Amino acid sequence: MLGAVCLVVLLGYAYGCGQPAVPPQLSSRVVGGEDAVAHSWPWQISLQYRLLGSWYHTCGGTLIAPQWVLTAAHCISSSMTYRVVLGKQDLSEDDEPGS
Repeated sequence: MLGAVCLVVLLGYAYGCGQPAVPPQLSSRVVGGEDAVAHSWPWQISLQYRLLGSWYHTCGGTLIAPQWVLTAAHCISSSMTYRVVLGKQDLSEDDEPGS
């Protein structure tokens, strides 16, 4: 009987694990963040994949050497074709100066 009570109590605690007591206020910005000056982070890249003739941003990364980019492992799939875009401030503009 005591074992069953302990199990119920533990399951009750586990149910709330990872659930915030107060719902967070989410926004689309980093807390206290501000816009970067255009082209002030020249080593920041956009990793893009090709799908149906168009390119789509999937992850960011950092240029760590002339031929090397560091990004997260989950950003890469062996079945996709990728390109690295360097020097852009606004990915929605095709003819942006400096890109």
